[in-house]
Amino acid sequence: MPILRLVVSCLVFREKSLTDILQELQLQIDINGNKNVVNVDRADILDGAFRAFARKTFNPCRLLTVRFAGEDGIDSGGLTREFLRLAVRAVQQLPIFSGGDRTKNLTLDYIGML
Repeated sequence: MPILRLVVSCLVFREKSLTDILQELQLQIDINGNKNVVNVDRADILDGAFRAFARKTFNPCRLLTVRFAGEDGIDSGGLTREFLRLAVRAVQQLPIFSGGDRTKNLTLDYIGML
């Protein structure tokens, strides 16, 4: 069952708590195998994210290794956290959301998807 469907099903039908769901999902993460390499440019975080997530080899049960274009660095977790922080901020700025910084709502705006 896809991860999102599992989470929604469990929450809607109150079969499991969010903590239980997250613990189950954590057990599915392969911490010893191959990692998903995400090459991104800070100027266009979402482009790099979408390209990485769209690869046929991308596996959501693998850890991420992030490389920022033009920067030296070994990802021991800090680069991944920075990438995720920047990606969430970029998603919040998309026109598919409306409202203040702490009160974002999904807007049914087809133009926002273009």
